[in-house]
Amino acid sequence: MVALPAAQGKHTHRAERPCTVPAMRSRPTVVASVFYVGLVVLITCILLELLPYVLPDELARRIGFNSEGILMALALGLWIQFVRPLLAGRPQEWPVTAAVAVGCGAVGLLLLTVGLPSRFKTLNETFLGLVVALVYLQLRRPLHRRVALGMFLVVLAVMAVASETEPVIRMAEALGVLLLMPLVFDVIDRGILDPEARTSPPVRFAWYAFLVIFPTTMSLLEHWGGLDGPSADINRYAVRLHESFVAILLIELYFAAGLGRTGVSGSATNGDGDRRMPGGDRH
Repeated sequence: MVALPAAQGKHTHRAERPCTVPAMRSRPTVVASVFYVGLVVLITCILLELLPYVLPDELARRIGFNSEGILMALALGLWIQFVRPLLAGRPQEWPVTAAVAVGCGAVGLLLLTVGLPSRFKTLNETFLGLVVALVYLQLRRPLHRRVALGMFLVVLAVMAVASETEPVIRMAEALGVLLLMPLVFDVIDRGILDPEARTSPPVRFAWYAFLVIFPTTMSLLEHWGGLDGPSADINRYAVRLHESFVAILLIELYFAAGLGRTGVSGSATNGDGDRRMPGGDRH
């Protein structure tokens, strides 16, 4: 007998593919969009003096004082998330990094010497600070903690010895970022640059609290007065570092809390507290 074809009126059932929403991909995209667009809008409003039209005068004034920190956070975030991984391990990695660093230095010097309004001119510190910051970020990780500690101590020594000189006073915000960067990226929040690094949530949370409490306390002490001598000098210089804390806190909250770059936990670590995968160094 010849098998007859199935009746056309009958339908065969096929397993339907589930409709999935790439939530894991969409969340980082949304977080990144909010972060970068928010910073761009904020710095634009500061430079164009638009904040007083949408915010109370005092709040607009206080936010406007943080233009250098906001621009620094924007530049560091873009470099860490997009440029650094794109260049890592390629022959053009260091030529491009050096060229961008030199370009930042040129922009910084231009802003410093050209007669622009102060809200533009003050951004020279951000660009001059990026000269060193971008090179430091591009170094291969894991970075030995002695290197990070060495950079921290060098910057701290410059601040302590020359805090009364005009260049160090003018560059306070940039030096503050360079002071905090080794602690952030190679001691406390190592997972931002090295996904296999081990970090401690309690230490990170305590550090975030310090980034808020310390500059707030310094500002209150300056406002209340009562300090004199060396303590007053230290307080005045510490207040100048306020924007450095703003920039670093924004970067850490974005990458660690927003994108979940908190490293890993485990016991298989080397002498620096890293989890190493077979094959040696990571970038």
